Amino acid sequence: MKNLLLCGSLLLAGSAFSQVLTEDFEGLSGGALPAGWTTASTTPGSGDFVTGNAAAANAGGYWPVAPGSNFAMANDDVCNCDMSNVTLVTPSMDFTGLSGVVVTYDFVDDMSYGPSLPHEVEVSTDGGATWTNIYTHNTNNQGNLDWANQLVPLGAATDGASNVQVRWVYNDNGTWATGLAIDNVVVKEPFQNDAELTAVSLDRFALVNANSVLSAEVSNVGGNAITSLEIDWNDGTSHVQTVSVNIAPGASASVPHPDNVTYATAIEQNINVTISAVNGGVDGDPSNNAGSAMYNTLSQQTDKAVVIEEGTGTWCGWCPRGAVAMDYMVSTYPVDFIGIAVHNGDPMTVTEYDNGAGISGFPGCNVDRALLGESVSQSLFEAFYNDRVDMGVPANVDGTVSGSGSNVTIDASASFYTPMSGADYRLAVVISENGVTGTSSGYNQANYYSGGGSGPMGGYENLTDPVPAADMVYDHVGRALLGGYNGQAGSVPATITDGTVANYQFSYTVPSSSNKANMHAVVLLLDNNTGEIVNAKELPLSLADVADVEAISMEVYPNPATDNVTVSFEAAGDYTITITDMAGRVVSTNAYSNLSGAQNIAIPVADLMSGNYIVSVATEGASYNEVLVIK
Repeated sequence: MKNLLLCGSLLLAGSAFSQVLTEDFEGLSGGALPAGWTTASTTPGSGDFVTGNAAAANAGGYWPVAPGSNFAMANDDVCNCDMSNVTLVTPSMDFTGLSGVVVTYDFVDDMSYGPSLPHEVEVSTDGGATWTNIYTHNTNNQGNLDWANQLVPLGAATDGASNVQVRWVYNDNGTWATGLAIDNVVVKEPFQNDAELTAVSLDRFALVNANSVLSAEVSNVGGNAITSLEIDWNDGTSHVQTVSVNIAPGASASVPHPDNVTYATAIEQNINVTISAVNGGVDGDPSNNAGSAMYNTLSQQTDKAVVIEEGTGTWCGWCPRGAVAMDYMVSTYPVDFIGIAVHNGDPMTVTEYDNGAGISGFPGCNVDRALLGESVSQSLFEAFYNDRVDMGVPANVDGTVSGSGSNVTIDASASFYTPMSGADYRLAVVISENGVTGTSSGYNQANYYSGGGSGPMGGYENLTDPVPAADMVYDHVGRALLGGYNGQAGSVPATITDGTVANYQFSYTVPSSSNKANMHAVVLLLDNNTGEIVNAKELPLSLADVADVEAISMEVYPNPATDNVTVSFEAAGDYTITITDMAGRVVSTNAYSNLSGAQNIAIPVADLMSGNYIVSVATEGASYNEVLVIK
């Protein structure tokens, strides 16, 4: 436990700095608060602030706070009680001789599920007899379970006061919600001029000759307002500029550097960023003034697919929301959205996949494995997609499927357009399946939308709770991991140059209980250093059974098409022409009998959305496929 009341001062660069209290809530057991700290609640005992870790926070299953050390928490999820006024109070502090004191702290205030109110910070100068609000969290943080940092000035009323306390107030509005987590509390008299470089914002990948904006993410952790910053970004050549800003104490700002980052060739560059002056003078604490960012230029641009892996289960009554969102995204963005349902606790569970995804709040999702444990809805999925689909990526991902019967081979490839040193990329394949059904009770879908009390949800409001297995069809179901959750080690070389092509062959046997015509191979390029999905490609497994189109002189034209497409082939018998989207859904099918000789069959496609489709000409014993692009 570190719970220090301090009266010492440091002298640095002519600016006084005094730290009064610091608390990280470590070394405690049984939920106890540090000595001198107190809590009060509308539900005393079970509704108080306690200490614990992320596992304790998520004991109820709906508050998966990002893992870390111990922290203080008001755990509304576990209590499920009236927590409309829960407080965490510091010990009394003596500010004699001090002025401009601030408190900094880390917090999680996701405001999920219940209509909980943003947390507040209050201060007292009379031993807790009266309290004054000094901060109300005003950021829309709903669904964000990551830790954030906040600085709050305690106000002029505390200058020189001898009996000061600070408290955090949580209010669930009298309903069930998640909670509030507090950690790393520091009460201090700050340096007058102190800018903290919290991050460097720069696109990781951009085309050669692109003008990329580099921004310094700056927090004012000093006592004075910051009106100017001298910022240098350095790639071996210094780029120093003075930028006018207006950042109040405790506030943050994104500060664009006037000099864009640009290179004429495909390179990899480490860019160092430093705040070298604040308000025209020396920063009181230069230890927090430096950062860096990696930057790569691309010899050519490639499309990116956005992959959302949704944690779901038939036992989860809110999970129909995820199924509805998935169906919307696949139909709206068929080319560059890939959805996979990662099942938990039901007959469709793949344990390795469920454990690897690590989703603990259901429905929840991972977006490109870069955004983890996110909330699920149609609007959120679309926002995730829009934020990421235009991101630059270092490689194009592709693949082919071959084989016959139940034996399938997936040849995965990644073509790189930039050099990279020290990279640890890996190829992997996820097998998914649409149209999954079952007869056991484990396939009954819990449905909290039944009856419409929670609003419309894609028709689930008109179904029972649970929905019987006989009425359920599950799509996008993750069936197998080839290469493991983290990808196949050694499938991509460690040294990558512009033009490097990595290839790896995966094998899969389709179980007799699955329908290969409804299955897909999702080829993933993974960054093992971060765990993120860099790019992906979805391929129908049915392509493995495609016969050589030259055998019937098959041709599809025009291709790309907009209004009509002609399917040309040599016929001898009965044929079915089917068009399916890349999710395996049939969008057009027509049967033709007793055909003979050269055929030129026109099919209208004006109603199809832009994207890639499979045109299949099937006859007894064979199927011939061509990819069709609709503009």
